[in-house]
Amino acid sequence: MVAGAPRSSSRGACALLALLLVGACSGKPRSDEPTPVVVRSDASPADASPSDASTSAGATGDLQIRVEWPDVPVVARSSPGRTPCNTPRTPAVAPTTTWGIPDALVIVDGAPVATGEARITLVDCAFNARIAIGTTLAITSAVDHPAALALRKRGPIAALGPGDPRVVQLPIAGHTVTAALDPGAIYSLETDAPDPEVAFVAALPNAYVTEANGQLTIHGLTVGSHAVTAWLPPRAGQPARTGHAIARITANDLAELTVPLAP
Repeated sequence: MVAGAPRSSSRGACALLALLLVGACSGKPRSDEPTPVVVRSDASPADASPSDASTSAGATGDLQIRVEWPDVPVVARSSPGRTPCNTPRTPAVAPTTTWGIPDALVIVDGAPVATGEARITLVDCAFNARIAIGTTLAITSAVDHPAALALRKRGPIAALGPGDPRVVQLPIAGHTVTAALDPGAIYSLETDAPDPEVAFVAALPNAYVTEANGQLTIHGLTVGSHAVTAWLPPRAGQPARTGHAIARITANDLAELTVPLAP
């Protein structure tokens, strides 16, 4: 019948529309939609991308330094005479049985900056410390008679000079004199004897002194390479000696470095 044709065509159009709607709702996501990211709450460090800890910002490590002078000559480790107090003068160096060198100055480029007061006491006719570190110097007398010391600015290690003496008067036991030091300079403190006992003071922010075993440990060095200089001051008639090395620091680790002094 002619009257039924429009009804059949209408039903076919509705069916086609329904199929299109179902396909749109149940099909794959469109390519222009972002892919969902699933975050696992049980992820472990092993699941993360590996990284080089030595290049992490702020990473630090520690450094143990040993200064040594193999086969130190007898003359350098022998007393050069007696003081006015009739006590043996201190030799230039007192090595350990394995040739570790105590009382050596060690400078580490990039080491943590530290400032403070160097303290040296005059006891009888000698000093209680042979080398000290600080931006100021406190000199104390422990003798029961007046004493006069000479404080000299000697310059940097590479160009050590004689220095003009600045007289430090210590009139009584317990008296302390404080002196400001120029940053970056090396000073000597000498007794007033004909053959004076000498102590050295380094006004350096990245300097250290080896202990009785010839070693020292520095904490918190940044990761990377650090130039290290070891310096044994001139004393007891012996010239200064220097050694150089490079320390390589890795994160959260202790590096060990031996710095030999030039013979």
